[in-house]
Amino acid sequence: MIMQARIRYSTENRSAFTLIELLVVVAIVAVLVAIAVPAVAGALEGAQRTRCAANMKAIGAGLLLYAADHGGRLPGTTHSGTNYWIDELRGVLGTNYDRVRISPRDPKGPQRLAQGGTSYVMNARVNPEAFADEFGGIDPSQAVFDNLNRIAEPSQVILLFLSSTNKGTAPSEDHICGDITSWDGFRRETWPDAYGGNDGGDGESGASNYLFADGHVAVIPAATIKGRIEAGEDVSVSYK
Repeated sequence: MIMQARIRYSTENRSAFTLIELLVVVAIVAVLVAIAVPAVAGALEGAQRTRCAANMKAIGAGLLLYAADHGGRLPGTTHSGTNYWIDELRGVLGTNYDRVRISPRDPKGPQRLAQGGTSYVMNARVNPEAFADEFGGIDPSQAVFDNLNRIAEPSQVILLFLSSTNKGTAPSEDHICGDITSWDGFRRETWPDAYGGNDGGDGESGASNYLFADGHVAVIPAATIKGRIEAGEDVSVSYK
């Protein structure tokens, strides 16, 4: 008779995690998460900055094309009662129009998109009317940039800034409409620490994208802009 052997399983040698081992594992996971989350957030912010710069470059190319078709003239802002400058670029931007006019960093982007606005604000100096007196005379001491052909150093003139989160979302908020010769005034109109800045901070950390009249985009640290403004430089006139 064939005897069937019984196989006995013993739990005597089975290992198990102790409480201390579990706590060590949890601690290690927590450290890894603490390391990974900022890295992922930084990578996401870097991607947003790159896409935002690409948007600005596309708008810059659109401005150059527009100017070429209009004798060097740049599209006006609501200072002069014209169409919104971004709307005037609709034809040259084509199917990219909705994509490039909103920054991926802009928390008010969906509202601006729905209302026909943009995340980028134009330098007020593209409209001489902003510096006109009651009789329509333009102050000859003021620099105006309404025509690209008459900008002596386009590589040193900022045309577009990233809009401050304090500004409204209406399309008419398409330009610098306040005094930006002080740091507080600059921050009310623009967002100098959009990338890498601290929420609720003084705006000195981080950086932002800026489009120049020759079409190039520069990433400028907020601290650098602040230093120039506090030294008495009007960055809407020239940025060397």
